[in-house]
Amino acid sequence: MILFDFNKKINYLLIFISLLGVFSFLMPWITYPRLEMTLKGYDGDGVLLAIIFFLILGINLYSAFRNNSNKKRIINIFSFVLAAIIFTLSVYKIYAFYEDVFSFQSNDPITSYAGAGVQLRYGLYVIATLSFICMFLSSLGSFFTKPKRLIFLLALFLISGGISYKVYNANSKIDRLDKIAIEENLNGAFEKMGNALVTKQSDQFVEYIHPILYQSIGGKKKLAELMSSMYQDVEVKEAKIIKVFKTKTEGDAIQALLMQSFTFFKNGSESNTTNKSFAFSYDGGRTWSFAGIEDRTFDEMKKILPEIFNELRYD
Repeated sequence: MILFDFNKKINYLLIFISLLGVFSFLMPWITYPRLEMTLKGYDGDGVLLAIIFFLILGINLYSAFRNNSNKKRIINIFSFVLAAIIFTLSVYKIYAFYEDVFSFQSNDPITSYAGAGVQLRYGLYVIATLSFICMFLSSLGSFFTKPKRLIFLLALFLISGGISYKVYNANSKIDRLDKIAIEENLNGAFEKMGNALVTKQSDQFVEYIHPILYQSIGGKKKLAELMSSMYQDVEVKEAKIIKVFKTKTEGDAIQALLMQSFTFFKNGSESNTTNKSFAFSYDGGRTWSFAGIEDRTFDEMKKILPEIFNELRYD
């Protein structure tokens, strides 16, 4: 009787989670800031995932009103398989999104403009989380038929979770860089970007450019070709950071507003230009990318790079 009640509670939980999953296709999946457009789940494969969630909902509604323990176990196994399919598809889509963003190449200026700054929203993450919970719950009802085993599993899960949490916190504290190390990495990244200009290695230069900027013109290869053409008759003698005006940190994301200087040599004469630039780090200051401001206002830069912190306003 205890086991039966437990399986029934599993059914109720699966009904609740899968019901949330059915409506998850209404959540936003992808945003195109340049077009001010957001695609929701029903604009893509969200309907398919919602149908699979609906199947989990249906079979668990059926199981909740049946007293056959053998069928309940089969239904839990079936729920696990369906949830695993959803989880696999959602994780694959998340991975494929970031793979496409970082390898983006296009000769079409309209496509390049529209795709610049594309962002993955929370919809797919919610679906992946709900499906994982369904997998966990259905596995409890499928593979652990004795309450003692269940208690042991939950205790083991809590202990391992607590140890993982402590280890993660310890590693985070150990790996977190101090202000001096962050500044050294920032200066080092800018120096490498500048050296790439000096040595006319455009393919190396674009590695330090913010992804949205090279996406805007068709990808890294296009930007490298453009830089090679622009600096064909120009020599860059020096590139350096003159001053860091402001910095802002949120978790592992660090942004800085800085003044940069470039010394050029063309047609026998030397010239020097200084302008503001944004620097971005997403791993606590270990690696950096840059976006030149030129003569743009802060609001214009925000349209290009919506992620810029408002605290870095400069006009």
